[in-house]
Amino acid sequence: MDKSVLVRVPASTANLGPGFDSLGVALNLYNDIYMELKGSRLVIDVEGEGILNIDRDEKNLIYKAAKKVFDKLNITVSGLYIKTTNNIPTGSGLGSSASAIIGGLVAANVLTGNPLSHDDILDMASLMEGHADNVAPALNGGFNVATFDGKRTYYIKKEVDDNIRFLAFYPDRELLTSKARGVLPSMIEFRNGVFNVGRASLLTASFFSGRYDLLKFASQDMLHQVYRKEFIPEMYYVIERALDNGAYASFLSGAGPTMMVLADISIADKVKESVKKVYEDRNIKCRIYELKCDNTGAKIL
Repeated sequence: MDKSVLVRVPASTANLGPGFDSLGVALNLYNDIYMELKGSRLVIDVEGEGILNIDRDEKNLIYKAAKKVFDKLNITVSGLYIKTTNNIPTGSGLGSSASAIIGGLVAANVLTGNPLSHDDILDMASLMEGHADNVAPALNGGFNVATFDGKRTYYIKKEVDDNIRFLAFYPDRELLTSKARGVLPSMIEFRNGVFNVGRASLLTASFFSGRYDLLKFASQDMLHQVYRKEFIPEMYYVIERALDNGAYASFLSGAGPTMMVLADISIADKVKESVKKVYEDRNIKCRIYELKCDNTGAKIL
């Protein structure tokens, strides 16, 4: 058994428009999680993003994930040191909680001698998150179609071309997933369900075939974005501006407030500058990340 481990976990963008709770892509923005068996109590250090709002006790998500592993294996840990160095902003829609869960599970598994399989870890992560759209790409890398039946996670992964840029526009406001879920209706119209089934199917086929030109149509959504626009009033202006300037697609990243724009590397700068104006014109402070797909997923450094 190892005494310490360092795990790097990528950010992720989920839903991709119509693929609510089932589609996600890993991105090359990372949280590093160091975990060590030492001492006689829990000690947690946080660096980088979330330094003011991440729990440093038993409520910490990395610790909760690690404890799931220890409990499953009937292992009692007397002392644990965790240090997380975060580049993924919290409450942004870029999968910070999924990275914490995957990091905690993977690190604890290494510390106990790797008794759990890849699929065991993914199933535990999906159970903690309630769905697999962020945790699957965070663990697997690439574009993931993933669904969780309450026990098992079923998924397929596809690597994404390096020349596709994922431009993330993160406005200066956090949005808790619980709040963004709270505005969703308990029932939807049949035609909206049909609309999304068609778009999500086409979007999946577009990624698998490399037909990125179809994403403009395939990334449309009628299930969740329309209800969440009260928290992201700039949403449809961003989508329109991005598509008008040649982007492949634009959609709400996860529950938001980050907006994601997909563009070929050849026009990424032009698209980025044009969409940036949407935020500037509304006096919204905004961080812009120019990312690409991480095709590897969580890895032990």
